[in-house]
Amino acid sequence: MEYAKKFYSHLGRVNSADVLLDFPRARFFVIKSYSEEDVHKSMKYQVWTSTPEGNKRLNEAYKLCSEEKCPLFLFFSVNGSGQFLGVCKMTSEVLASEKFAHWMEEGKWTGKFKVEWVFVKDIPNREFKSIIIPANENKPVTNSRDAQEIPYPQGMKMLEIFKFYKHEACIFDEFEHYDNDELQRKEEKIAASGQYERYSRRGQRSRRRGMGRGQITEGEQPQSQEKSETKQEPSSATNK
Repeated sequence: MEYAKKFYSHLGRVNSADVLLDFPRARFFVIKSYSEEDVHKSMKYQVWTSTPEGNKRLNEAYKLCSEEKCPLFLFFSVNGSGQFLGVCKMTSEVLASEKFAHWMEEGKWTGKFKVEWVFVKDIPNREFKSIIIPANENKPVTNSRDAQEIPYPQGMKMLEIFKFYKHEACIFDEFEHYDNDELQRKEEKIAASGQYERYSRRGQRSRRRGMGRGQITEGEQPQSQEKSETKQEPSSATNK
């Protein structure tokens, strides 16, 4: 965690105890990502993207929130991880024609919007199982699809869990590893193009967390995910 906050100042107030949960109005959506690497890019570059349909839904909601001066929160989960891993606020409209260059599936996602991360914690699905979504056949929020909206009472309950949950792990633990992977891909791309350039590296760490990454959560559907800046759209709602 210290690495991420040291090198990326915009993440310095993530998980702050000062975050207030007194929103008389707010909107909430679930984001399902295909890869944790894309979530890393979202946190690093403060962007995300979804499928075309997901981006449209989120953009319409954001415009209404801007008019009503209320926040729009996104709850992130990686497909098959068995957990939620963070919450961010959507802070701009979707730039539908722009692409973000650093998604894992380069060139696949179109569109991007800005985000501000509020909580970054690995929280097992069992902590959210009691939160039921009527519009999704009365299934738990853990069975939500990408870009599915969560009603206000349930969304506020999820925010409370994120604020007060005492986590043991989070994606910040692997930030340096993902940074090094990104740098390596950049070097390989440069080498493949016949160019040469030196980059300084901060050291490498290959520690990976094992919180059910290979398990498929019942009811989960792969979706797209939006990361750092812009990305193109997959099927389901977030892009990677």
